[in-house]
Amino acid sequence: MEDDASARATSSAQPSRPEADLRSAFRHGRHAFMAWNMSLWVLVVAVLAGLLAVVPPWLFARRRPGYSHLRNTLSELGETGAPDAARVAWLAFAPLGLAVWGFVALLGGRLPEDARTGLVLLSLLGVSYVGAAVFPCDAGAPFWGTWRNQMHNLVAAIGYFGAGAGLIELGRTFEDMAAVSGLAVLTSALGKGVLAGIFVLSFESPMRGLIQRLIETTVFGWMVLVGAWLVLGA
Repeated sequence: MEDDASARATSSAQPSRPEADLRSAFRHGRHAFMAWNMSLWVLVVAVLAGLLAVVPPWLFARRRPGYSHLRNTLSELGETGAPDAARVAWLAFAPLGLAVWGFVALLGGRLPEDARTGLVLLSLLGVSYVGAAVFPCDAGAPFWGTWRNQMHNLVAAIGYFGAGAGLIELGRTFEDMAAVSGLAVLTSALGKGVLAGIFVLSFESPMRGLIQRLIETTVFGWMVLVGAWLVLGA
């Protein structure tokens, strides 16, 4: 009798099959919602970064007579002695660097641990923008110049190289992730394109501005694409 009572008590303490299925479905739904919510934030910050990369430079360029988006680099908008140098540094470059770091942090929440190397490399792009705010280039953005100009060029090179290498590394990571495997080949190809753009940018050219903007379009366009891909696939 005692054994029967104990068995009945144990049975009553355990959830029924329908109740267990309901709890499992609830946990799955909550997990899916959290993943979708995180993906949405990845997209929002990617769009914000893209807007910061486009709108402030366009507005400040309009205030610079003779400035050419094809010939002049973005750095020249905040060069030493420019009328809007401080505004470009702290209203354009620095916020963009913070937005890149925010994107990397949020994307890291949707990727496995082995994506860390690619994310760290990509975060160097944010370092380059914050560094551009701290170390403005000389007039005309020369390859050498003052120590401050050389620091500017150094952080810029590190940032763009990190972006290219980071995309290549993330492309390898994406191959093993069902959610973004469709972006693996494209991501690696874009990373190689960024590195090729850096090589071309290292030479004097009347099209330096255009080359730099193609690099930036590649990186920020990829960021928006990844965010949208995660939202639609979550």
